[in-house]
Amino acid sequence: MGPIPYDEDGRLPHESEFLSQLGDRVREMRTLRGMSRRELARRSRMSERYVAQIEAGKGNVSIVRLLRIALVFR
Repeated sequence: MGPIPYDEDGRLPHESEFLSQLGDRVREMRTLRGMSRRELARRSRMSERYVAQIEAGKGNVSIVRLLRIALVFR
């Protein structure tokens, strides 16, 4: 068996794909609600930069932070 193919962020391909899809979904939900990134960040008590990283598929988001985002969208 060969080496595990980690990407440049140190993630497995499936992890990067998942985070990318998650980021797309967060952006889609935010846009559907006519919400700015700044507003989502404020309402979920995260930095705007961190929300941008999540939407870009770069942030390694925790379950608790996902819950905060979900509660804003409910």
